[in-house]
Amino acid sequence: MSDHTQKENQQVETLKVKEKHSPDSQKKASQSKKKKPTKPTAFKEFEALAKEIVEANGESYYEWLHMQHQEIILNFNVHNRKQITEVAKQS
Repeated sequence: MSDHTQKENQQVETLKVKEKHSPDSQKKASQSKKKKPTKPTAFKEFEALAKEIVEANGESYYEWLHMQHQEIILNFNVHNRKQITEVAKQS
């Protein structure tokens, strides 16, 4: 290898090492790790109790849960529609 090629290779390696230890690369590494969402204390116990209550009333727990999810989404959409209407009126 020529001296010029060796110098280029050394520069490339030096840059790789610097990038690896730079604060930006460390931030990226820590940002890429997602935190696992934690459930509140006694979540499983309350979930089991809710399931028993809903099923004791002759309903499917998962159907009930699905309806709860739908209600949240519908309320969210209605709330956003009101905000959009207000902004449109102000323009």
